[in-house]
Amino acid sequence: MKHLTAATVTVALSLALVACGSSNKSSPSTSTSTSTSTSTSTTTSKTSATPSAGGPTIADYIRDAHITETPVHHGDPGPNVDLPVPAGWQINQNAGTSYGGIVLAQPANPSDPPTISALYSKLTGDVDPAKIIQYAPNELLGLPGYQGTGNGRASTLGGFQAWQLKGSYQKDGKTRAVAQKTVVIPSQDAVFVLQLNADALQADEAPLMDAANIIDDQTTITP
Repeated sequence: MKHLTAATVTVALSLALVACGSSNKSSPSTSTSTSTSTSTSTTTSKTSATPSAGGPTIADYIRDAHITETPVHHGDPGPNVDLPVPAGWQINQNAGTSYGGIVLAQPANPSDPPTISALYSKLTGDVDPAKIIQYAPNELLGLPGYQGTGNGRASTLGGFQAWQLKGSYQKDGKTRAVAQKTVVIPSQDAVFVLQLNADALQADEAPLMDAANIIDDQTTITP
């Protein structure tokens, strides 16, 4: 998918993680929600990336099924997604994704902080929600040197069906923690897809997953 790709997030949650924490233990969070502005555009996905080693991706499905993808920003029509900002994190002004993101305020390496980014898209056309879930894990599975526990598992976020997985991969000679959560939100005239992508150096994996757990517990989605 042109917009819903883990590759677009230097991040990396899979916002997957993202919300793929290994536990559901809560910790303090602020009431601030993520909000950044980027230009709105409507496109028919024409992904030119090489196929994922993990198999067909959501991007491949959107392209092959001639589905139209429209990035969703805060305030746009459609289901409202309210994502918490955990304590110790702050809004990432450079998230570069349609629905913004957060960054750890005091990372082990200030030049490479953990990030959780949210990509949110409206899909119109002949969209099969089951296919979105089916292909959800393949992008992470195709990352260089990816290692994880299988292809993830079924989950929910805000009461909606989701798929999540987490693991590690290699980038620039370093091991990075990565997680992803893909949420399918059906509506009357479209299917909305939220993808959370989380990414960090391995040394920052613990705070990354703690934040993912808070997002899992406290995110609300209002149709």
